[in-house]
Amino acid sequence: MSGTNTEALVKAIVDNKLYLGTPKANYFPKVTDKMILSEKNKQIVIDPAKIAELLEKAKEVVSTAKKEGKDIVVVFDKEAFRGDVENLCESLGIMYLNAKVPSGFFTNFDTFSKRIHSMNKLRKYIESDDFLKLTKKEQLMKKRELKKLEDIYKGVTKLNKLPDLVVVVDAEYYLNTVDELEKAGIDYVAIANTDLSKWLNTDNLVVANTNSYESVSYLL
Repeated sequence: MSGTNTEALVKAIVDNKLYLGTPKANYFPKVTDKMILSEKNKQIVIDPAKIAELLEKAKEVVSTAKKEGKDIVVVFDKEAFRGDVENLCESLGIMYLNAKVPSGFFTNFDTFSKRIHSMNKLRKYIESDDFLKLTKKEQLMKKRELKKLEDIYKGVTKLNKLPDLVVVVDAEYYLNTVDELEKAGIDYVAIANTDLSKWLNTDNLVVANTNSYESVSYLL
């Protein structure tokens, strides 16, 4: 999704259904009531113009971080467009965590940085001639060990310190991660749907359909 002006962006938001909120039964009005346009067939409809305003503001934060060479990590766990986000991040040189973030990742990063280091070290070992000297069973065990690490950390292989900015896709799903970011004092941009159940300590909250890849692609 792209748009050179607000009018084009609003049209793209409508075309890509970013305005679709959650069912009314899951709606938390105290948090997102200012963004709501209407209700249709027991589903909340988000104001596309408000989404555009929030997206443009959040995009500026991400763009500034990119221009300044800051470390950005995207956090998401959406099976439907996991591959798309991975490919986008890799093409842009942006790091990512594409599953449940391990508890304490941002508040106890020293511990997890050692695991990332172990993954990188093991990967190099498997590519070396010494690896070929192992038995087939030993090789298989090493590969399984690497896969377990890569399933979690493959998108942050170059992360050797806390990131400067984190983009959280579906803040309600990642409330514990958001709490960690706030405790660690890390800036973040959050995309959340109308089921968001608590106020977030950020000026960069985008309320939109969290099941759409387009909001993520526009921000990055």
